[in-house]
Amino acid sequence: MGHARVFLFYDLVARFLRSAGASVVFVMNITDIDPKIFVRAKQHGDTPEKVSDKFSLQLYTDLLLLGVTGISFARVSDYIPMAKKLALKLVKKGAAYSLNGNVYLDTNKIKSFGRMSAISKGRLKNMRLDLAPGKRSPADLLLWNTADFIGYKYNDKILGSGFPSAHLQDLSVIVALFNGTYQLHGGATDLVYPHHESLLGQLITLTSLKRPVQCWTHVGLLMSEGSKMSNSLGNAIPVRKILRRYNRNVIRLYFLSEHYRKALHFSTSAIKRLEKLDRRISEIVSVVRTTGDIAKCDEDPVTMKTFRGYVENDFDTIGILKMLTKIADDGRPSAKFLEILQILGLDY
Repeated sequence: MGHARVFLFYDLVARFLRSAGASVVFVMNITDIDPKIFVRAKQHGDTPEKVSDKFSLQLYTDLLLLGVTGISFARVSDYIPMAKKLALKLVKKGAAYSLNGNVYLDTNKIKSFGRMSAISKGRLKNMRLDLAPGKRSPADLLLWNTADFIGYKYNDKILGSGFPSAHLQDLSVIVALFNGTYQLHGGATDLVYPHHESLLGQLITLTSLKRPVQCWTHVGLLMSEGSKMSNSLGNAIPVRKILRRYNRNVIRLYFLSEHYRKALHFSTSAIKRLEKLDRRISEIVSVVRTTGDIAKCDEDPVTMKTFRGYVENDFDTIGILKMLTKIADDGRPSAKFLEILQILGLDY
């Protein structure tokens, strides 16, 4: 469900942009190179490829169940040649260096490093990530890993036999598909540092642009009893399980109930309250489709204007939810209201 919140927000963004006539290329990375995949494969006597394929299929299924469409998927393992090329290019530009066979991002060489996450240079010196003796700075990040084994390695005459870290994996997809410059990049708030910070620094170095990405957005975490909802903490709720109890419209309405940048504390009671709104919307849409009784609003499209105002105010979904509630209570939906439901991914 934590991932679902992120997916559904960007589905809303894409739907709104497409409704406004924009041509949207929506790409989601599939991380199929990861030490955790190797550990899982070893535990179950499978190959890393089989484990990756299994979880990828589960992801595709969950997205379909949620009604998320219009996405292209990029498996990072398909971009290894680009990863090798970019690692060498970053070293050549002086933004990365080789140490004991690994390649690290030299964060001191990136002037903007820390701005996205609002971390000062002084604090960065105390950020101890990817621990290794001899690093130029504790904050330097691993890009090409030859030290660890994850079931397979990729050979390179210069870099050595290894694999790209997540920072280099995602960079490779971005450069291959968008040449390193595009409009919007997003994810959960826990990706701001170090992951998105490292991506931005690498892109600035490679493109020589101050803003290779026009907009970075981050979705607040879904919380459970004060902790982030995640598999590693054992408090994750599978999408398929929650959808056995509630329909996907209710889940979409629930995620509208808090601003996307804020943390959302999971609450079944809050979800249950939105079942009432879901039923009311379903009832009036059913009546409209049966009787054709749609409120006239072509000459004064206040509903759509109000909706777009909320969206353009940094996706004020709380305002949108209040608007839906008012229209449902009035019981006189317009054609614009039905169009808004489609943009919101609400299927009645």
